[in-house]
Amino acid sequence: MKKRLLFGLLIIAMLAMPMMTACNSSSSSTNTLKIGLAVWMGWPLGLDMQRGITVMADQENKAGGINIGGKKYQVQFVQYDTNNDQTTTTSDINKLISQDKVNYIITESMYIGSVVALTEPAKVICMSGSPVPAQFDKSFQYTFQGGFMDFATPEVAGWIAASNPQWKTVDCAFPDDAGGHAYGGGVISTLQSYGITVNPLYYPDTSTDLSAIGTKVKNDNPDAFMAAGGSGTDPLAFQAVVQAGYKGQLFSTTTITLATLESAVPAAALEGFIGGAWPVEFDPATTQVAKDFKAAYIAKYGKWDGPEIQLTGAYSALVAALEKAGTLDTTKVADILGSGLQFEGPTGKAQMVDRPDLGISRTVDSVSEFCIKKIVNGQPSLLHTVTVPEGISYLPKGE
Repeated sequence: MKKRLLFGLLIIAMLAMPMMTACNSSSSSTNTLKIGLAVWMGWPLGLDMQRGITVMADQENKAGGINIGGKKYQVQFVQYDTNNDQTTTTSDINKLISQDKVNYIITESMYIGSVVALTEPAKVICMSGSPVPAQFDKSFQYTFQGGFMDFATPEVAGWIAASNPQWKTVDCAFPDDAGGHAYGGGVISTLQSYGITVNPLYYPDTSTDLSAIGTKVKNDNPDAFMAAGGSGTDPLAFQAVVQAGYKGQLFSTTTITLATLESAVPAAALEGFIGGAWPVEFDPATTQVAKDFKAAYIAKYGKWDGPEIQLTGAYSALVAALEKAGTLDTTKVADILGSGLQFEGPTGKAQMVDRPDLGISRTVDSVSEFCIKKIVNGQPSLLHTVTVPEGISYLPKGE
């Protein structure tokens, strides 16, 4: 009788095991949030964007995922290389929307007009790290500049110009492409607003010989020289003016790292260089978020190679909006982004801001904290941290 009872209990237990296993499996199942990533991997800024964002996602996934409405989501990127080509970019965005079924896309495309032509009608949120104006339109509801590309110039250039009233003339070198002209326009207008005479110099965006720029700057002999907008070619522009014999002040309104500059310019020539910087460039990093990011980056890639992390802001803003909205509904997430969202990432504290100059009252653009560095004894030294409120005060009137 006892044997029969034990055998019966065993049978019941065996029959129950699959049910129990299925129940446990269901309760521990992982939710996945797919995010599209369309970047040009052949461009240093695009590659750094891809690397920085994936490091941030790794951090969040290891910590259990993003909390959206009480549920944890593991981030999964669907990535495409745009090759800086309009046709390829359009094809990639089409795939992300129709084939991969993503509702969120991050990109630094110079063909942002082609991107938003597809994302807007599909109600897919596009987080941009592009300076091209085509991303801004009063009718857009799902497009946001999260990479600080537009207001980095008036923030950093505004502080540098205000702090150097002795500068009367400045030569500026920009690539002769859409991004170079867009960024250059902001630099020129900002410096001119401080009474500085600006001489813009444009070079072919594919050029590797910028000796003509060097000769021009040497002959002009301005109080200061800067190069911005080319990422990979910026060091070559600084190299050209140094080799030409220019002895004036070198500066940049971008956050070009010392490691990047040293790839082309002798260390001695960089002494006294002034420019923007992120918290991660200093050793140690100046914020805890930046310290954690830097450690995670080194763990993933083996060393800190001075990546440009500006465009991680687009990912930081998206994650903050998803968590605050508590839903995956893109309309509700867009409402959060468009209502002055404050967020923080490896670049520091940041905030979404409006564009009244374009007749846009929703907060579709972004402002970040910025560090101002000076190269002293071959190392970046922190001169000043431009806070978000201070950065907004440097924006051109009417914006």
